[in-house]
Amino acid sequence: MAFPNWQGQHDKLSPQVVEKLGMTDYLLANYSNKSHQAVNFYVAYYQSQRKGVSPHSPRVCIPGGGWEIADLQRLEVGGHPINRVLIKKGNQRQLVYYWFQGHGRIVANEYINKWYLFIDSIIKNRTDGALVRVVTSVAEHESLIDADNRLINFMADVEPELQHYILD
Repeated sequence: MAFPNWQGQHDKLSPQVVEKLGMTDYLLANYSNKSHQAVNFYVAYYQSQRKGVSPHSPRVCIPGGGWEIADLQRLEVGGHPINRVLIKKGNQRQLVYYWFQGHGRIVANEYINKWYLFIDSIIKNRTDGALVRVVTSVAEHESLIDADNRLINFMADVEPELQHYILD
């Protein structure tokens, strides 16, 4: 739960949510740095994906949670593709980065991820994989660049550790 610039605390999803999502394991943690900036970190791991049991795209879950997607971009950060989503609810803003990871790949596009899942199920007899999501609140007078930098710095610290948990 500790990284060079971040200290985290575990959080939990309700048993009903865990059952509904059908994941094998997950990590939900709230991290803060020395400047008291916060990042929420979520990894949902599925040992076996099949119809109805696979990562739920944040593009679907975010509006379901009452948030509006104000901007959605696919970017490259840290040498791999991510989805960058700015969400709003009233005066609140949050910046979300997410991607799919497994079998030595990091993929941002949900449809390409499903294609790889199909191919890997045939060729490798594997359907495991994970959704990785990081979220930070954007303060009222804070620039999006500052929020982007916070997530990028967090990812730089966390991503090497992910390699130990998400199988190639």
